[in-house]
Amino acid sequence: MAKILIIDDEVGVCEEFSGILREEEHEVDTALNGEEGLTKLAEKSYDLIFLDVLMPRMEGREALERIRQISKTPVVIMSGYLPAHKEKEIIQAGALACLKKPLELRQVYELIEKALQKKD
Repeated sequence: MAKILIIDDEVGVCEEFSGILREEEHEVDTALNGEEGLTKLAEKSYDLIFLDVLMPRMEGREALERIRQISKTPVVIMSGYLPAHKEKEIIQAGALACLKKPLELRQVYELIEKALQKKD
């Protein structure tokens, strides 16, 4: 079981994605923007964070940079569209991986396993 934080401004994405992960026995919290996500991260530790790129108030890139200032928790970036050069920048900024929406569950589960292995 992993403790996972999903940060995405789309309520439907948060609800559906968290529901799927909870069915797999993971503990999941959600945040609808980067600021809320940072607050939750300050209050609780997570094994993995899924972070959307395009959000109001604080885009994913800025949120990633701020997460890196306070935590080493692995972060997976999610986006409907992410050019290759932006993906490379995000990985260099400290993301574990970049996934394109709609997410492939096989990749999600592999990344959860990878995060749990890093933890141990």
